[in-house]
Amino acid sequence: MQAQPTQSLPARPEPFEVAYAGKTAAAPAVVVCIPTMRRPDHLALTLRSLAAQDFARPFACLVADNDPAGRAGAARAEAMMREGVVTGAAVVVARPGHSSACNGVFAAARALFPDTPLVAMIDDDELAEPDWLRRIVDAQERSGADLVGGPVLPRFERPDAGRFAGHPVFTPYYTASGPVPFLYGSGNFAMRAQVLDRLGQPYLDPAFDFVGGGDFDFFKRARDAGFTAYFEAEARAVETVPAGRTSLRWVVARSLRYGAINYMIERKNARRPLDRLRIPAKSLALLGLGPLRSLSRLASSGDLLASTHPLLEALGRVTAQAGFRPEQYRPREGRLP
Repeated sequence: MQAQPTQSLPARPEPFEVAYAGKTAAAPAVVVCIPTMRRPDHLALTLRSLAAQDFARPFACLVADNDPAGRAGAARAEAMMREGVVTGAAVVVARPGHSSACNGVFAAARALFPDTPLVAMIDDDELAEPDWLRRIVDAQERSGADLVGGPVLPRFERPDAGRFAGHPVFTPYYTASGPVPFLYGSGNFAMRAQVLDRLGQPYLDPAFDFVGGGDFDFFKRARDAGFTAYFEAEARAVETVPAGRTSLRWVVARSLRYGAINYMIERKNARRPLDRLRIPAKSLALLGLGPLRSLSRLASSGDLLASTHPLLEALGRVTAQAGFRPEQYRPREGRLP
C-alpha cells in the first residue's frame, strides 16, 4: 500500500546546531540516532556498545544533545568520535522536550545523511547487544517492513528490584517476531528514511514534549499513512534502570502517564463532536472496569504491584481529561527529566 499523508501538524521544522561533524562513509547504510540529556557517562556506554556491533556495513552515530546550556553529551560524543571509537556527528537541539529532541535528531539525520536509506534510534540509557544492528537491519530487509522495533529489556541497578521486573512499564509490548500493527516506543527501532520524508515535519507532535508518548503517536500516524511495522524479538537493547525508577511512587506515576498519553492521542484524533463525546464516556467505563481488570490480573499473575496497572492507567485518563498530566520530560535544574 502506498503511504498517504496523515493529519497535518503545524509545519515547524526543528532547528539543530551542528556541534561536531566527523568523517563518515559517503552514504552509510544506517544512521543511528541517540537523543541525550545530562547523561554523558551512560551515553559513552551506549556509544561503546554501538562501536562493538557485529555489523559488516558502514553506519554513523548521530548524537542530539537536548541540553544547550551544558552540552555534556555533545562534548562526550565529540571526544569519542575524535578518538575513533565511533564515527558520526553531534548536534544540539535547543527546544526542550522528548518530541523536539527526536524531531531535531531526525531533521539532522536527513540533512547530514540524505542518501542513507535507514534511520535507527536507541536511547542514551540503553546498551545495544552486539548483534542488535545486524538483527534489526536483517529483519527490515527480510520483512520489507517500513519500521522495525525490538525489545528493550530492563537491567535494574538495585539488586532487590526483582519485584518490579514483571510490571508492564518494564516489559516489552510484543514478545514474538512478526508483523505488528504499529510500534510503541522509540528506544529501539529502525525505519526507512522515506517514513520521515512522507510524514513531514514536525515528525513527532510537540504537544507530547513533556508528557511523552510523541513516539507512540508517531507510530500510529505512520500506521494510518499505510506504513508497515515488524517486531524482531532478537534485536535486543538493554535499559539501565536507576534505583529512583524502582520505587512505588515512580511506577505509579508511570502507569498514570500511560493513561494520560492514551487520552491525549484519542482526543487529538477525534474529528467529530460525537467522537469527542465518546472519549470521556470511554474513560469512565475503563475506570469502572479498572478494579475488575486489576483483580483478574492479580488472580492470573499473583503480582500485586503489576495488577494495579489497569486501574491506574484508567485513572490517568480521567485525570488527564481534567487537565492533570504528568510531565516526565520537563527539564528540572540539576535533575534528569
